Amino acid sequence: MAHYATYIRASTDDQETTHQRSAIDDWLDEREVDAGEVDHYADLGHSGSDPGREQFRELIDAIETAQYEYVVVWEISRLARLGSIYQRFFETCEDAGTTVAITDGWVEEVRPDGTGKLIADISAAVAEEERRRLIKRVEAGVASAQDQGKWLGAVPLGFERDDDGYLQVLLDPDRDAGEVGYLDVRRAIERVDQGDSYRSVARDVPNLARTTLMSIHKDDDRRQWYLGRTADDERVNAALDPVKN
Repeated sequence: MAHYATYIRASTDDQETTHQRSAIDDWLDEREVDAGEVDHYADLGHSGSDPGREQFRELIDAIETAQYEYVVVWEISRLARLGSIYQRFFETCEDAGTTVAITDGWVEEVRPDGTGKLIADISAAVAEEERRRLIKRVEAGVASAQDQGKWLGAVPLGFERDDDGYLQVLLDPDRDAGEVGYLDVRRAIERVDQGDSYRSVARDVPNLARTTLMSIHKDDDRRQWYLGRTADDERVNAALDPVKN
């Protein structure tokens, strides 16, 4: 029966987890823990405010059956970002006699007798406040960029974003880099309007996917970006200036 469990969480599937795994592995190595005594749990692409994380639920169920002496995590925020989830986890560990080891935090262990819990609570509260402030700063930055007319998010097909963040029509696409030019898209839409199929048109235009062409053609507003060279969005409208004449 395993005596140790590790838990890793990342908010996105591709978010870097190497540092979490490395810190946890170092903790286990320092204590010469045999690999056969360790169960590993990981939730990738899940927020810490999500109580329905599959691996997290399985971990709690296992703790409740007193399987683990230790649960090792990188930092408190990996367990939960909502106080109710966080408290339930530690109550479960307390009832089961499980110690929570934190490799990167203000406290190294939270023991079943409550030792370290107060510091862990303060650490979690500070981390959550810092996270809220970061979100506010990011939101403020986004709002400021939008007010300046800068383009945020995915760049529309046939356009590019300049070094200052403004949208521009892409007139000289790099085919090898997978780019599709603005005039390519316009001609493709014109051909569809003339009766050619989405499939045949997309086949003739390098890097243009049939589904993408279909999506643009069926969107009245976006189609006008190419055929009418006008847009309700002032950022797009400004980018179209070079092709309006």
